[in-house]
This record gives sequence, C-alpha cells and structure tokens, in this order.
Amino acid sequence: MSAQLFPSVESHIIDANLFIRFERHDTVRLLERAVTEDDIVLLLPTRVYEELTPESYPHGTPPVEDALEAGWVQLLEEVDYSNPVVSATMDIVRQYISAATDRPEHTIEQADAEVGGAAATLLEQGQTESIAIYTNDLPAFRGIERALSQHGYEEPVQLVKAFDFSKSVENRYQFSG
Repeated sequence: MSAQLFPSVESHIIDANLFIRFERHDTVRLLERAVTEDDIVLLLPTRVYEELTPESYPHGTPPVEDALEAGWVQLLEEVDYSNPVVSATMDIVRQYISAATDRPEHTIEQADAEVGGAAATLLEQGQTESIAIYTNDLPAFRGIERALSQHGYEEPVQLVKAFDFSKSVENRYQFSG
C-alpha cells in the first residue's frame, strides 16, 4: 500500500457512497482519523448531504452530522444553476449517466449531477486548482470528467474509487492504536 492515502490535490469532494461505505462498516472514526492526520477537509455537496441525512434515519443522528460539527467535513453551498458552466456540467453529467446506464435522464439522482456542479463551481470561481472526487459511481465520474473537460478543466480532476479508498483507510488504521 502506498504511504499516501490522499491524492495531492487542493479539494476533496465526496459522493454519498464513500460515507455510506464507512457507515456500514462502522469505521467512520477511521475515516476521521485519516482525514485529520492529513489535515484534509472533505467537501460535501448539498444534495449528497440530503442523501446522507434522510428524515427516517434509523439510528439516531447520522454520522455525517458529527463530521460536520467536528469540521473534517464541510457542507458546500448550493450550486448556482444560473452559472452556465455549472448548469451545463450538471446537464452533461445526467446525460452521460443516462446513456451509460440505459436509464431515462429524469431518473438520474440529482446528487450525482450536483457533485459535478460542485466541482465546476470550485474551479470556475478559482477556489481550487485541483480536485479529487471520491465515488464508486464510475458513470457519474466519467460524466463529470467529460463535462469539465468541455470547459477546459480536464487536468485538475481525478477519481478516487470510494471503496478502494475505504479499504486502504481501514487496512491502515483498523488495528493500530
């Protein structure tokens, strides 16, 4: 295993499947340890937050709430749909996922497109020069990658496969003190 868990980028945007994986394995504390040791803040798009905090959450407070309160996860502002780069990115992401998965575009989760919209927002506003997107949804990532490349942001975006990343974190910290 590589000594470095996190890619050398300025911003780290997470999709719901990363946090859900750690929740299901009861290892959110290991994610927190990895993030805080590397002085990283995970960025959470609004619609992803909504997926992680359903009104009918079965076990009290969703762990993402504790992560936000502790400061190692930061909730991003709503994306600006009036920004043409952001709205075009989100449209392209939905279209790409629809084509790749053979599903009608209107059935694609808004959170998937918003991950791309959040990346576009950060790049467009000059808040970052490089982004890692943590997801296991390859069609969504490929759609984000394609959309951002059409706006000149091909190089600064990279995929971190959420499940591989979680295994690396768990392997590194599971039995350490």
